[in-house]
Amino acid sequence: IIDGILDINYIQEYIEEKNESDFPVSINTERPDIVSYYLLQGRIAVLVDNSPYVLVLPAFFEDFINHIDDVYQKSKNVTITKIIRYVCLVLTVTIPALYLSLITFDQESIPTELLTSFAAQREGVPFPAFIEAIAMIFAFEILRESDLRSNKITGNTMSIVGALILGDAAVSAGIVSPIMIIVVALTTISGLTFSDINVVNALRKWRAIYMIFASLCGLIGMAMATILFVTSLVSTNSYTKSFTYPVAPLNMTQLKKSLFTRMAIPKDNKRQKILTNNLTRSRE
Repeated sequence: IIDGILDINYIQEYIEEKNESDFPVSINTERPDIVSYYLLQGRIAVLVDNSPYVLVLPAFFEDFINHIDDVYQKSKNVTITKIIRYVCLVLTVTIPALYLSLITFDQESIPTELLTSFAAQREGVPFPAFIEAIAMIFAFEILRESDLRSNKITGNTMSIVGALILGDAAVSAGIVSPIMIIVVALTTISGLTFSDINVVNALRKWRAIYMIFASLCGLIGMAMATILFVTSLVSTNSYTKSFTYPVAPLNMTQLKKSLFTRMAIPKDNKRQKILTNNLTRSRE
């Protein structure tokens, strides 16, 4: 029972009441071309009076990695963009944990010259690598949030200058090592690939989980965290549909289009079977 619906998010919370996943199972957008694109796929759009946003459902994990702007590019040129996004997904979640596991437990996996360089950089740092990583990631996340909430004209400049000053001051003071600044910067930059705030927050949570497991068990801990992450994804349903489609259930045609390339519009004459029984696109 509710006395008023002010925005589409009110509806979203009611219909996603049983969704316990960290990732969203619907798409919230104010772009009419995105809504039209998904409607033609057989999805549902929910509108609320006085709200500029539209709720599109169901949503799959690949929808938050691929982008509608891919449709506006040459189909052969989209491949490298898709690869970069998936690489960024892996990097933003795992790279701090990978560094922690290598520097704390699995030093034998690092070449001797590189290990010597890491040890020299960490000499004099008073904190364990885990505390060092958590502190710097938290600081960079503060800068990112301040960028989002501040004036758009000055926000980007403030965050860039703040990151440069903060990183240089932290290294000069001997609080963190230079390699940690590189790791955290690469993590943050990779995370900028994703714009949906719910996806960003979910990646933040899983990044922390990976770091905790890596600091406790090294690479074995990362493997355990990966099992938990995959289990969480495959156990998520998006309005009775599998959130991990087209990986599970497997659809090779859609998987190829999702992971590697985009089929040219004149040749893309089939809709996704999981969304509709009307599989053939009209050519009239």
